[in-house]
Parts: sequence; structure tokens; C-alpha cells
Amino acid sequence: MGLAVGVVEAAILFFIPWVPTLFETDVSYVIWLLAPLIDLILDALLGALIGYLVSLGRAPSAGRGVILAAALLGVAGAHIGWLLALVHVWGGDQEVLTKLATPTAWFASVFAGALLLARIFQPHALRLFDAGATWPIRFLTKATLGAVGLQILGLGVYLSRGVDVFESSRAGAPEDVGKPNIVLISLDTVRADHLSLYGYARPTSRNLERIARQGLVFENATAPSSWTLAAHASMFTGCLPHQHGASWGTPLDGSLRTVAEVLASHGYETVGFTSNLHYGQRAWGIGQGFQHYEDDSYSVRHNLAATLVGRELAQPLYHRVVRDDRFDRRNAEELNRDVIRWFHRRSPRPFFLFVNYLDAHSPYLAPPPYQRRFGEISKAAIDEMNAMKGLRIPPPVPPDRQESLIAGYDNCLAYLDDKVGRLLDFLSASREWSNTIIIITADHGEAFGEHGSYGHEWNLHREILHVPLIFIGPGIPAGLRITPIAPTRQLFPTLIDLALGEAVPLGRLSLRRFWTPGYQPLPGDDTAVSELIQNAGVETRTASASLMTSRWQYIHDSSGRAELYQWNADPQEKLDLSADPKYDQTLHSLHVLLQGMLGTSLRPWRGPEYLFALDQPGYSFQREALFGEAFHSPPSPHDRPVGTAQALFAPDASSTPKPLPPDVDLVNSLPYH
Repeated sequence: MGLAVGVVEAAILFFIPWVPTLFETDVSYVIWLLAPLIDLILDALLGALIGYLVSLGRAPSAGRGVILAAALLGVAGAHIGWLLALVHVWGGDQEVLTKLATPTAWFASVFAGALLLARIFQPHALRLFDAGATWPIRFLTKATLGAVGLQILGLGVYLSRGVDVFESSRAGAPEDVGKPNIVLISLDTVRADHLSLYGYARPTSRNLERIARQGLVFENATAPSSWTLAAHASMFTGCLPHQHGASWGTPLDGSLRTVAEVLASHGYETVGFTSNLHYGQRAWGIGQGFQHYEDDSYSVRHNLAATLVGRELAQPLYHRVVRDDRFDRRNAEELNRDVIRWFHRRSPRPFFLFVNYLDAHSPYLAPPPYQRRFGEISKAAIDEMNAMKGLRIPPPVPPDRQESLIAGYDNCLAYLDDKVGRLLDFLSASREWSNTIIIITADHGEAFGEHGSYGHEWNLHREILHVPLIFIGPGIPAGLRITPIAPTRQLFPTLIDLALGEAVPLGRLSLRRFWTPGYQPLPGDDTAVSELIQNAGVETRTASASLMTSRWQYIHDSSGRAELYQWNADPQEKLDLSADPKYDQTLHSLHVLLQGMLGTSLRPWRGPEYLFALDQPGYSFQREALFGEAFHSPPSPHDRPVGTAQALFAPDASSTPKPLPPDVDLVNSLPYH
């Protein structure tokens, strides 16, 4: 029975995405080996237990057999029912009673149905076994044992092969060994002001400091959003979230060209490695254009975690006994191992390598010997952090727990810094090093109560948007620190510019402008827009849009509230100037500028819900951006609409963009170009 249930579970996991808007699942074909084997073991134990309990009854042996069979069928039905109840539920975070109701109902209905069928067919079954015909049982036993043997053999072969890779649908162009190799390292959840590279008191980034001395550092790099998918999608496409459309339940639109696709079409081998267990998965569109993309969907641990046994038994047990973390999470050392294994079998073509580390993400549990580098994070602090998830404005955190959380986070930064240094030391020993450009950045930062929230995803304040950005390699000046605002969204044209040079002229769209001799800043060179939309599952989260300039940060949210900070004089943004009448004109000017940058951004907008979310009763942010004061203001001759770099490349005709609702189609059709 367990074998049969496991096959059904494998089919559900392999063919039905947890999020209905995805076109792919986050498991591999190994689930067909793993789920039946796990369910076989589990149901064998349950069958033995139920059989023992039934044998204690006073019913005739035939009656006990019927009850046993019905109970086992009921358990199988409950198993499948529970799994189906979790499908399309974000992380399975249902109320306990809701989670239990479905499997209970399935068990009761299947158990009752099995008893009814047994009552109908019992005479025929008794005649069969009275005649001594036990061959069905012998046949099923041998078939099951044979299947188990094949599963174990297949699992062994799978493990011996190592991590599989995805093959891109786009073949690379002929090799061109004259082009530079490009390595993009994304440090998930790393805020710049907690790195000693950026003046932090604790020595959290000794290796990054060493590395940065060989190149240049952007002092004020700014993320396009405060969470992983939206930020990485912007870095890979050059578009803002309302343009690329990647949202909490929506993957990156496949019709946009990613930097990996552009480089692959110009002869690059494009390879990606990520430890992000959710939004880093290929199904969310981040792997688009990579000829090899290794996420966790091919790891046995991740496939085990996807099963019902993994989610409801193994993961809670791991939490209680080992550590309060996902047991399928890959750390930086494991990720480095996978990158190095690929490096030894790479092609002779120039490569674009993307590496995404997750080690600074909550729950801030650094491995030995880093777990006590700046103080040990306490169990109480981890519990406090877990309790604050889903709360936009959590209750005050006691100072000792606050310090413990920060110590744990800083420990993780030191561990991550060490592993990044080790990876770059390995690459520097290769013959390609002299022709390799390294870019190190982060998708977003992390908050520790500075503006009433913890983690990220809640707001667009500087502690979450200010990220590191380092360039080293041929043609990159050493020892330079660049102070103007640098949107990490512009990594899309910058990477293409560095890789292809004059073959794809991008001019001032590239961040290279900041270190080009004779550079003179122009209007718009030092501004950055960021966007955040509500998560449908978290009602307390507000949508917001931010405009960062060389002096100001202006934030407008969906409640109608405006915030204004003079960040260059108040880097921690402790003083909100929006209520001071003296700054009314500044607020107005920044609001018009923000609306102008959003309203003139290149279309089609694949995620206009980012802008719709800023509307309020009687006021439409989007309408004002399109037809209001910003629309009638004469554009600067140096202004380039957001998304201009994406417009230089033909859309992907082989991909089908997600269908747009009627109101979005209407907006895209209006004559406001």
C-alpha cells in the first residue's frame, strides 16, 4: 500500500506546482524513487501497528483481515488527502485544525467505503482463500520486494552521479575565448552597513576588504526591492518590478531577455548556482537563460523535504533535535563544492557564472567555528524572530534578544565572507583569472527593528535597500570608492557592457560610466527607484515605492503616508522630515519625480499591480503618473526611461508571457508613449 501511495505522491509533487501560477515544480525525477520508498517504510510500520491492534480484537480472522485492509486503505486515503490539502498552500501554513480535518475526512470516507466493498465481496474472497489460493499475496510480496530493490539501486546510482544540471533551451553561440569571464556573486540578505568594508565596527568582512582593494566599491548601491525574486529579476533584466512582473505568487515573465540569455547568445557558457530554497528555484524564472542551473530541486534532501513525511515528520524533528532551520538548506561550503566541480568540467568558452549564497538569511545560525564569533544567538531570540514573522509592526524586542539576533547575523556574515574568499582564491589560481571580472552584491538587506520591522519584505528603508557592490578585474580601477547612488537594477546593462563592449553599445546605461575617465554626472545618474507590493497572504503588509537621490530618500506607501529622510546626513534614517512644513516643496518635487520615472518607464508593464497597489480611495497613483503633473513636465534630454536597456534586445518570441487581466491590457493600450 505504501508503494502505491508513494507513486501517487510522487505524481502529485512532480506534476502539480505548490504555487498554481508556476509552470514547473521544484522537484526532480528522483522523487519517483524517493517518495515510494519513504511511504513504503512508513506504511509498513503503520500496517504492522494496525495489524497488531486488530489482532487483539475478538472478531473472526476473516473479519480482522477486512478491518485491517479497510484501515490501511483509510490511512492511504488520509495520506493522499493531506498532501492534496497542502498543495497550493503557501508553505503549508494552515491552521492545525484545518490541516487535520481533510485527512480525517479522507480516512473516514475511504475506511467506510472499504468496509462496504468488503461486505459485498467478502463471500467471494473467503471462497478464494478457503481453496488455498494465496498466490496474490505471494505475488504482491515478491513484486514489492523487487520494486524496493530497484528503488534502492536507482537511488544509489542517482547519488553517485552528483548534482544534475538543467539544460537551457537556447544553444550557445560559437566560442569566443577573447571575451572576459564574468562572475556575479549575490549575497542574499546582506546589508552593507553590517560589513566592515563599509565601516562596521565588527570585522565581518575581512576577505571582502582584501578583495575590494583590487578593484572598486560603490558606497551607495541601492536594491530595486526588499525581497529576493523581485530584486534578482530586476538585476537580471534591468527593469523595475512593475515592468518585469515578478511577484509573491508570479514568476519572472518569460518574454523578457535576461542577462544570461543575452550572454549565451554571444557565445558565453552561462551557469548558475543558488542556495535559495524557494525564490531561487528555476520555476520562478531566475534560471531563465542559464545553460546549466543548479538549484536545490535536484538534491535528495530537498526532494525528501517536499514529501509529506519530510514536511510533517522529518522537518519538525530536525527543528527540535538538530537546529531551528530547514534540513535541506545548502550552506556556502557545499555551494562552493558544487561550483568547483562544475569549474573542472567547464567548456573552453568564456563563462558567465552566477552564485547565490543564502547563509546570512534567518535564522542566523552560522556553523562552527563561527557560531560564537561575535556572540551566540539564543534559542529565545530565534523563537522571537519566528514569532515576528507575519507582523509588520511587532512588539518591542528585549535588548538582550536584539543583541543576540544581531550577533547571530554578524556571525553568518563572517562565515559567508570566509567562504566567498575561499571561492575567489580558488578562481584566482586558474589560468582564466587575469581575464575574469568579479561582481559582488546582495539582493537586499535585513532590518533589526530600526523602523519597527524585522527581517525584510516589510518596507523600503535604507537598512534594507543599501547593499554592497564591488567590482574587480581587468579594466576595473583599483582602490576606487564611488559615492553616487548606483541602482543594482543597472547590473543588467553593466554586465553586458563589460562582457561585449562596443558590440552592444550601452553608453550611460551601464555603471561603467562612474569609473570612465572624463565622467561628468548628468541628471538622473544618481537616482534609484525601488518597489514593494503586498503579499496576498499577509494583510498587514503595505505596498510602497521609494526614490533615492544623492541627498534624499522619499517613500510613498499604499496608505497614503509619505516619509522623507536626508540620508546623507542621517544614514540610519532616524528623523522623518515629512511632517515639517519646511520640506513641503521637497516632498512635492520628489513625489512628482518618482511619478515621472514610473509613468514614463518603458512598456509593456507586466506587473502594473505594483502601481495599482499605491492607489487610494479618490486618488490613483498610476493615473497621476501617466497624466498628471509628471506627465506634463518637460523631460530632461539626458533622462532615459527605466527599462531602456531591455528595449535594446528583442523579446523572447519562444516564450509565452503570462496573460494579462483586461484592465492591464487597457492601460497598456493607452496612447501615453
